[in-house]
Amino acid sequence: MQAATRSSWKTLPLPAQQDRIDLALLYSDADGERIRLGYVPQDMDDKWFIFFENGWLYFHRSWTGACIYGVRLDGSPNGIRVTDAWVSGDREQYRSLGHEYDARLIEQLISGFLLS
Repeated sequence: MQAATRSSWKTLPLPAQQDRIDLALLYSDADGERIRLGYVPQDMDDKWFIFFENGWLYFHRSWTGACIYGVRLDGSPNGIRVTDAWVSGDREQYRSLGHEYDARLIEQLISGFLLS
């Protein structure tokens, strides 16, 4: 499987305002390799485009290209861990339902699109 890159799909620039969120996730090295492959939408029902670049996993809405989430991944003795995460603070592109919701959604997107 070929890794998704920024040029694999339409993307807008990263939001100027990024709100930090608490996200403590740890994955095995094998899962980390799968996560870094990202995800390119297969049809119109797929709402997310996800790619890994320069240590960051970016989650863009597939229809608009807006970047909603950024997650920094780093190696650790126990596998791959999330060291930083943010949600877009651009209210024109995304209206957060709260940081807890966003953290759960990121975890679901990783497990549902990248590890399934």
